[in-house]
Amino acid sequence: MIGKWKPIAEYVEPSWVEVGDISPMLFWRARKGAAFGYIRDGELFDARSVYICDASKATHFSEISAPDPKVVELDTIHLAAQNAPALPAT
Repeated sequence: MIGKWKPIAEYVEPSWVEVGDISPMLFWRARKGAAFGYIRDGELFDARSVYICDASKATHFSEISAPDPKVVELDTIHLAAQNAPALPAT
């Protein structure tokens, strides 16, 4: 994950005409913690477009990116090791 928490005052709502180009972000709410989603027309929605709360409750936001390929590779190795047959008892 790349990104740092920025004050919500720096957030600029994207153009909703081309929704395909918009990625969800993390929004921090003081009482409830982080929410992964969007702000649209002053309202905070989760990544599935379900209403969460009024956007004024968000105090910070952070852009995120896809995992580093090394992280995915390590997860694959870990899963392969879990599914490997057990070693015979000696």
